[in-house]
Amino acid sequence: MRITLEIANITAELLRTLDERGDVEAVIETLIDHAAQGVYRPRSWERSWVCQAFGEDFLDRLEPGDPFGREGAVGNFFEKPKARS
Repeated sequence: MRITLEIANITAELLRTLDERGDVEAVIETLIDHAAQGVYRPRSWERSWVCQAFGEDFLDRLEPGDPFGREGAVGNFFEKPKARS
């Protein structure tokens, strides 16, 4: 999936401070990666961050399992979206 974002100049300037090169795209990619980890990794530090930002309702839309389909994912280390009915 490809998404095009348009952000205000001040928002870009604020985000630039998070990367030593001032690379806003890299900052957004990092934010997306951490948000995704907060969804699929129940015990990650990112989970509480995502719950704080988006609430906990999304937890009901998850079930145990590796969202990437990797072999050997044991226990409840990962969660994936429930199949849509």
